[in-house]
Amino acid sequence: MAAFSCDGWLHITIWDDSNNALVKLKHDTEHIPYWSIDVPPDIQSFVKENSDLSPTQALQLWDEILKSHPTPAFSRRSIHSLWHEESSKKWKRDPDELKSAKILIEEASKTKRLYSVESISLPKEPGFTAIAFSLPEVLRKWGGKIREISLDSAWNTNGSNYEVYALLGEISGSGCPLGYLLIQSGKDGATGAKERFIKKLLEHFHRVWNIRPIITLTDKDISEINAFAAEFPSAKHQLCFWHCLRAIKTRLSILRRRPKFYDVKEAVGEFDWIDPDFVPIQQSEDPSAVRINSTFVNILTNFLCRHNTLPRKPYLMSKFIFKVFHKIPPQNPPPLLHD
Repeated sequence: MAAFSCDGWLHITIWDDSNNALVKLKHDTEHIPYWSIDVPPDIQSFVKENSDLSPTQALQLWDEILKSHPTPAFSRRSIHSLWHEESSKKWKRDPDELKSAKILIEEASKTKRLYSVESISLPKEPGFTAIAFSLPEVLRKWGGKIREISLDSAWNTNGSNYEVYALLGEISGSGCPLGYLLIQSGKDGATGAKERFIKKLLEHFHRVWNIRPIITLTDKDISEINAFAAEFPSAKHQLCFWHCLRAIKTRLSILRRRPKFYDVKEAVGEFDWIDPDFVPIQQSEDPSAVRINSTFVNILTNFLCRHNTLPRKPYLMSKFIFKVFHKIPPQNPPPLLHD
């Protein structure tokens, strides 16, 4: 839309001790009228009739509108806003998003379909807002077969800066959602609140649905690790290999920060299972004879990695593995063992 140097001003004066306001509008130069950018009634009706479209499908509305209005005065954004406003009437129950979400969960808990949900009670923490729910129909069908669960999180999922945590269970080699936790934190939030929220989430699946995993997985977030250790102390906890690898690469890429000297005696004294020959190349008596066993690295990747970006599904394989760092490989290694 064209703009003009018409020296236009809008002044609004408000007094603290009065209910009146003074409004003054100034417009010095006359010019041609502004174009109307309102969406025509026929287009509004067209958008409302297609409000059931998914967000991806709604993007195609603009292409259909251009067929009848090749040079529209309104914008594509106005069409999307109109569609979103009409579509939100189907799920928006209250102007307050937290109240609206709780009402939706209450409504969904009364249905008996696959996508029914169950609200999870959470503690009140100063400076935090949280809501959680599980998927009971999925748990009834698969809960007794789940032996591996993982917790993954994402930030900035919406305009209110909620963090979403998804609890996934391993079913036939694939991840299946079991429940969700959404947390909004303020500047003055209580220390350890996120960990307590996660503990309550895990407690619900442990006590109510009798989920007893033998393996638990998270990224390197300490609050997630502590929560799993407290609720499932007998399970083997494993970090996401992708996150661990990224953390190591990030640390090694900082050239101006030299790594701490590795004291092998101190390490073996605390953990007697550590091989004394497992030392950095610079601390080895013969650095030229040290090499990394690539077979071990490949097996470790296939065994540990559970990230969605992995092109193939992970598999478990037992092989004879040499020492990670060794000088002389065995002459006759035993044959490979497959599970």
